[in-house]
Amino acid sequence: MELITLDSCHHYWVFDIERLCYRRVPKGLGFERRMAVAEWHPYRRLDLDPNSDAFVVVLDGVETPTLRSWRHTEATCPQCDTTRTAQRGANGRALVAVG
Repeated sequence: MELITLDSCHHYWVFDIERLCYRRVPKGLGFERRMAVAEWHPYRRLDLDPNSDAFVVVLDGVETPTLRSWRHTEATCPQCDTTRTAQRGANGRALVAVG
């Protein structure tokens, strides 16, 4: 299983790029527990905008509906003005944005 984790303003977005499914895990205390109970959802394509911190999740082959959000890639997010902090996954590795 190859996972990509994106850090956004209110969630961590975890993508299993082999199975084409994702889950959104709310930030906050109890992250490990939230990660364990967050449901997987299918998606068709993940688009990372190379010119901004935006990303789009295409849910089906018709190109709609889509989910849009912004990655936390800066020390302070220009969208929500929060400071980025490192979270650790169950394997002890840091969950970081893909740039």
